[in-house]
Amino acid sequence: MTREARRLALLRRQSLIADVARKQALRALAEALDAEARHQALAQRSRALVAASAPRAGATTGAALQARAGFTAGLAQLAASAGDAARDASRQSAWQADSLAQAETRAKRLAERTAEARAAHASARARAEAARTIPLARKLQSRSGG
Repeated sequence: MTREARRLALLRRQSLIADVARKQALRALAEALDAEARHQALAQRSRALVAASAPRAGATTGAALQARAGFTAGLAQLAASAGDAARDASRQSAWQADSLAQAETRAKRLAERTAEARAAHASARARAEAARTIPLARKLQSRSGG
């Protein structure tokens, strides 16, 4: 196997690995975006429930007020936790987007290098073929010319 053929085979393997890495980065980005959206939706619903559980006008008991306050505090904590999780997921999404960009850049560079290696391999094969045909052409020429 020639040096050009070995280089081409190596670049093909690296390209396969880079393609797998790109697909994994794309999947991770999709999962991070999905998690971010779920956490944001949970935070919004929790805040809406907190707003809806505000005390109503009219007579109520102390136990009912205490229960409503506990429920509201729990919802407010849930909303805060979901908001924190959404921010974390947003940071994760940004990081995954960067990872995807790096994987795509690497895949593009490998594709360019593979194209160059293919051209070098084809050129080397053409030179080798030409080197084999020149002595044969000289032999035939010397037989017919002499």
